[in-house]
Amino acid sequence: MTDVKVDPEQVPGSGTLDQYIDHARQAAGAGVRELFMEFGQSPTTLDERVDLAGRFIDGVRAG
Repeated sequence: MTDVKVDPEQVPGSGTLDQYIDHARQAAGAGVRELFMEFGQSPTTLDERVDLAGRFIDGVRAG
């Protein structure tokens, strides 16, 4: 995950949290019902990864 927005063609290989949220929303709109997101590769603590996952879920649901 990056802090700086990347070219849309790079998502989901790279991108910001907002870009990942948009990607998940688009996938859902296309009929995808399951999506695996790996937050464990981030160089952060477990608590930070749990927070990140929660913000991702909240962002997708808000869409």
